[in-house]
Parts: sequence; structure tokens; C-alpha cells
Amino acid sequence: MSLGFEMRGNALRSLESRLALGFAGGLKAPEALPDPDGMATTLAKIRKDHDSPAVEADKRTIAVAISYLRRNGKPDGWRGLKHACIGVCSPDERWWLPVADAAFLTKLLEFADAEAEERRRLKCMQMLLMGYWTFRPGEAAPAAAEGWRVLRAWLRKVLDKCSVSAGKKPGWFETLRSHQNLLGENPCHRYGAGLLSGDASELEAAIEGLGIPLDSWVQEEAALAQIKAAVALPHDRFRAAMPALVDLASDKGAIRLSPGLKTQCVAALVSRYSRCPDRPEHVALRDAAVAIVGNPWLRRASWDASVTDDSGKPDNAAREMVNGWLKHRLISDFFELLSTDGAGDTRRLEYWLRFAPYIEDMWFALGSDAQYARGESFNDFRQRARGRLLDLEGTTADNNAFVMRIGEYLAVEFGAKGNAFYMFRWGSLPPVLENLLTSGLARPRVPIAFLKWPQNASRLIHKDSASKGASWEQKFDQAICPLIGLWPDKPPATAHSSPAHAANAVEQARAARSAVLRGAFNQANWDAFVRENGLSTKDNRVFMGALWVHGEELSEHVKAQLVAWKFKHRFGKGWWRE
Repeated sequence: MSLGFEMRGNALRSLESRLALGFAGGLKAPEALPDPDGMATTLAKIRKDHDSPAVEADKRTIAVAISYLRRNGKPDGWRGLKHACIGVCSPDERWWLPVADAAFLTKLLEFADAEAEERRRLKCMQMLLMGYWTFRPGEAAPAAAEGWRVLRAWLRKVLDKCSVSAGKKPGWFETLRSHQNLLGENPCHRYGAGLLSGDASELEAAIEGLGIPLDSWVQEEAALAQIKAAVALPHDRFRAAMPALVDLASDKGAIRLSPGLKTQCVAALVSRYSRCPDRPEHVALRDAAVAIVGNPWLRRASWDASVTDDSGKPDNAAREMVNGWLKHRLISDFFELLSTDGAGDTRRLEYWLRFAPYIEDMWFALGSDAQYARGESFNDFRQRARGRLLDLEGTTADNNAFVMRIGEYLAVEFGAKGNAFYMFRWGSLPPVLENLLTSGLARPRVPIAFLKWPQNASRLIHKDSASKGASWEQKFDQAICPLIGLWPDKPPATAHSSPAHAANAVEQARAARSAVLRGAFNQANWDAFVRENGLSTKDNRVFMGALWVHGEELSEHVKAQLVAWKFKHRFGKGWWRE
């Protein structure tokens, strides 16, 4: 017994001596403390680990924790539960996804709920939020998307429960409470109007305070919210915002959207624009609609499923608006790029544009020159006409054919001069031609003889009748319109002998003489011409592009000079030369 007392006495004396030694120098002033920067770093690390929304963990550790829970039906202690929560939306090496496994997800959330300490429940919530931000339900399988919604409901339940409890909460929790809309059905609706006006402060506060990664669905949903806010604007303000919105929906901005979200954004813009009382062709919107949603006449079922009105039905007005733009663009491409008339004679272009609303389908049979032609305009045309291109055989290299289906008839115009116009009843086509047109092949070959089949309903020549004072356009209408039972609203051009045409011919001749007098195309002549006529131009030649003159309302003498200098006209954009 005495030995025990002696040992305890020695221990007490040892403690006393150490305490005396520790306090012998007194408390040091703050400036005398060692490494103040190191202490600040340590404090920052403590705050990051315990108050920051950002979570870092080793992938192997996460995989082991999830595997343990799957095998044993319970987590490997508190540490195992935390790591299982982190990996809830990450697939394993065999692409098994925890959030898509309803039984596993239910068990995981039950264990998180069962933690007695609120501090631990909040830590589980913090870990689960990381997967919630990074997972993309719109691109996931149905089971995974449903699991993500179950996770969202659990997060909202814990947020509500912990919001009314006493005790200090971490900073990220307070941010989430201020932005609880992120756990709802329309998570980014509240940010749309601000983003549209250039104020991103609210969204930035949420992203920073919650540690939302840059590749999260939140940024994408914010882009959609911005477009929805624009859709609610009056017509004039909506049209003013269109350029930036089309760029946003086309991935030309800072945010990269998923394919499904891009489709939603473009569909919303197309549908809204179709309701504007004044809706001239919007080239960027047209190209975005075709590239992202699809060609509305080639993929009508898919288009109608994506572009709907407020009642959820196919938006017929939007579809026909884009159809009209595409038809006008392709018809213009043919007569300006693929016919030997080019931009020098617009009569055939103007004639067939009148029939655009009645053209149900169209194909373009290209001769060898057009098949292999290079340049921005030809590449753009082939892209727009993809799925309706044919290779034309048995004719000259510069010949091409424009094939239209109008009602029960097939109309064929050729690009090279000296070819008549042909019109067939669809049911009388040679079976091989009908099969080629409906085959769906990328570039089927079609002999020109099939497009000049002898059993035609009409064969017409582009030649005015001087004796009868009738233009070829009038004669075409007299033959075509009774067959199809349709008459365009705009009347055809009148005969060349009319006073209006005679005055126009005089103006064209004067313009042509002026063009010839100006001389060859060179930089000096070009600069003087631009200054004298106040033209809007853009020179992309240094980038292997084209020299452009923007605008459609140009005087006749300007057009004639551009033609003399080998410029080509592009409907809706202007004139260009390489």
C-alpha cells in the first residue's frame, strides 16, 4: 500500500514541476507567437473541412465504403457512411450506379436519417449534395433520374427539419436555405430575369456558397431560365434579345448545354418568334433550329415532339415558319449557286419562290461540278440539303436539277440553259425514280433520262411569247395551277413588252454601262465604289472566307456592278465573292 502512495506522490510532483516550467516565462504577446501565417493556414483548413460545401475524398475509399454497405446491409461505421454518401451518384467500374438502385438508395438515406446528432446528419447532407449537383437527370436512364428525384426530396426534407432546430449551422447550409429553390421543380427560375438583364449576382452567390461545380446542371438550368424569361417579354424586347439568346442556345457562349437542354432552348425561341407579328427570316435561329432540333419536313415527328405550344401540342406555326425559311433558302441556293443563270437573271428564282408554301418536298440532283465544288456557300448548301441530295448522271458537269413535289405532281427544273421544265403525275413516275426519291439513301444516283421521262404531264419552255404578249411565267401558271388546284397570291411576271419591264430594262442597261466603265476589280476601284455608295461590307478573305456586301435593298447600278465583278447573291444575307 505504501508503494502505491509513493508512486502517486512521485507522479504529482512530476506534473507540478512540468506545469511550473511551462508557465515560468509567462504568457507571450501575440507578436511573439511563432508562425502566425501557419496558424492562419491551419484555421482556414479547419473551416474548410468543417464549414465548406466542397468535399474531397479518394475514389478508392468511396468505392470500398459503397461495396461494404452493399455486402453487409449497413455502413462501415460513421466514416463508411460519409464516404458512401459522397459516391451516391458515381458509377463503379462496372457502371453500377448507386442512385439508380432504389433499394440501396433507400437504405443509405435511412442510415443518414438515423444519425442521432444533427451535426452528422448535416455532414451526410453535405456529402450527398455533391452528387446532387453533378448528376444530370436529363441525360440519365429513367431509374437513375427517379433516384435523383428521391435524393432531392430527402435533401429538402432534411433542410426543412434542420432549419427549425436550434444550434449554429454551417455557412453552406445557410446559403442553401436562402436558395432552397435549387431543391425544387423549377430550380433556376428565380435567376432568369436577372441573368437576362446582365445581373448574375444571385446565381453567383449560390454557386460560390454551395460549392457548385462549373459543370453542374445548375448552370444549364440557369441558361434555360434566362430563355424562358425572354419568352415572357413583349415582342420588341424579345426580338432585341434574340442574337444573344440564339448564341446561348447554340453553345456559342460560356456555358455548354447538354443536347436535350439545347433542344429545349431552341424550341422555346422558335415557338416564341413564330408568335411575333413581324417575323422576317432569322438566319441564326433557322440554322440553330435545323442543326439542333432537326429539319422539320424531313423529321416532322421528332420536330413536333420537341417544338410544342403552351398546351403541349405540336406548334404548327413554328414548324411552318422554319419550313418556309428552309424552302426559300434552298430554292435561292439552287438558282443562285447551281443554275447557269446565277444571280444575273432572277426570274426563275422569283417565279418558284411564289410556290414555296405549296412545295411539300424537294430534292437536288447535282452534276459533278456541284458535287465537288468547294467554298463556304456550297458547303452550307450541301449541309442544309442533307438527306435530299442526288447525284445527277448522263449530262454535262455544270447541269443540276431542282425536283419538287407539289400535291400529286413532281416538277423538275434544270440548272443548265436549254433544258425544258418537266412536270409529272407522281403515280406515273418510273418505279425506279420513285424508289430513288424515297429510299433515304445518302446520295443515290439518278440518270437525267429519269427526270425527262416521256410520259410527262407538261413540258414547258422558258421563252416569252412576243406575238401573244405573254411571259413564260404567265404561260407556266396557266399550265401548272389548274393541275395542282392552287394559285399563288403573287401574280406572275408580265411580258417583256410591258412598260414596267421596258423601264427596268433601260435602268439595267444604264447600270451595266456604268459597271463596265468602272473597270476591273481591284482594291482601289473597290474602295471608291464602297465609299460612293455607302455600302456595308465585311472582308473575310484573310481568313480564307469571302468578301461580303450586306443588305438586300441595293440600287440597280450597284447590283449590276457587283454582277460584273463576279459577286454572287445570297438570299437574306447579301452579295459575296471569294
